[in-house]
Amino acid sequence: MEVGVREFRENLAEWIDRAAGGDEVIVTERGLPRVRLSAATGDELLDRLVRDGRATAPTRPRRPLPPPLPVEGNPVTDALLRHRRTREA
Repeated sequence: MEVGVREFRENLAEWIDRAAGGDEVIVTERGLPRVRLSAATGDELLDRLVRDGRATAPTRPRRPLPPPLPVEGNPVTDALLRHRRTREA
């Protein structure tokens, strides 16, 4: 379905709900299609990339990430404070 930019802006939540519900919404500007809005799912992007030969489908399930490494203090904050002190000197 197509919708003009003004109508799209005025009723944005409604158009997002329609797209999330499975409708494909084409936003037009001066009668010309400018943007396609559709429901977002991670699988569709990967499927499209595999189909286009730009990616390889995974052959095994995702492994969980390892637990984070323990760090003492706050290294980012400490580095930022050291940097600020050296600039002020």
